[in-house]
Amino acid sequence: MKRVKEFLSCRLDQKRPLLLAYSGGPDSQFLFHALMEIPCPLLHVAHVDHGWREESSQEAAQIRKEMEMRSIPFHSIRLSKVPEKNREEFCRLERLSFFRSLFALHPFQALLLGHQADDLAETALKRLFEGASLPFLGGMEMESSWEGIPIWRPLLKIKKSEILFSLKQREISFLLDPTNQDPAYLRSRLRTDCLPLLRESFGKEIIDNLVLLSERAYELKSYLDRKIATRFLETCDWGFILDCQDLERIERRHLIQTRLKRESLSIPRTLMESLLEHLEENRRFFKVFFHSYWIAVFQQTLFLTRSREDLPSNAIKRLVTNELCKRKTI
Repeated sequence: MKRVKEFLSCRLDQKRPLLLAYSGGPDSQFLFHALMEIPCPLLHVAHVDHGWREESSQEAAQIRKEMEMRSIPFHSIRLSKVPEKNREEFCRLERLSFFRSLFALHPFQALLLGHQADDLAETALKRLFEGASLPFLGGMEMESSWEGIPIWRPLLKIKKSEILFSLKQREISFLLDPTNQDPAYLRSRLRTDCLPLLRESFGKEIIDNLVLLSERAYELKSYLDRKIATRFLETCDWGFILDCQDLERIERRHLIQTRLKRESLSIPRTLMESLLEHLEENRRFFKVFFHSYWIAVFQQTLFLTRSREDLPSNAIKRLVTNELCKRKTI
């Protein structure tokens, strides 16, 4: 618990409350007791009953009783109408929505989550298998934000085995959710099948290496974010324009990925490589239709115009040329 105290000691504002997302499992239990030792007098606890199991409502009542005995403000919600498909993602969004509603009512300094090193490793491995770009392999950060809500993850460099060992030493009990081992969920299969197989195959612990991969990915993302900080998807009379001049290929890829994502456009790998090749050729004109947009490349600049009509290359080239000339005269 020393590392949790070190993380919080330089960040904690004793005049503002903290909100702890608490399931009663080993991770949130470990974090809760670390907060009790600091101490953190303005702590609030939030619990989400997903309603997946019959005993979950009893566990929620047990947690409420414990917090009332400790005089800790307790907030809880039970989810209803949870769909069978994409259940995990649905519940994740519902949890975040619940936490956001609490932030609207209280001046919390941050939301504390119990993610630990094994969670980070699982996320990095999942993204690697899914083919994420190098800058986006990072799983989670110790400090981040979501819709303006500061999020702290003090356990992110602590392994699950260390947490369980510490709880056992201190004789601290915790709840166990059997759905965390259910092979119906991808996370569970990563945890119970993939990671043990990789450990056995390589003959060593791989959690540290996956955590390191995540950290290096975030370093790369931070660097690329700085390189493209002044480049934005600008609005013009007929669509959008993205200046890709004087950038390296990896910087252009990052620029296109991040800026078009804001328009809910996720460029497939083959199309991305084609765009990058034409951007490098500088003078060659290229156009393609993708998701109700005509995307054109000319003079190391990317152009987007929303139209379902088959616009002739000459028409798009004329618009692009006029826009470039207009910008040079400004």
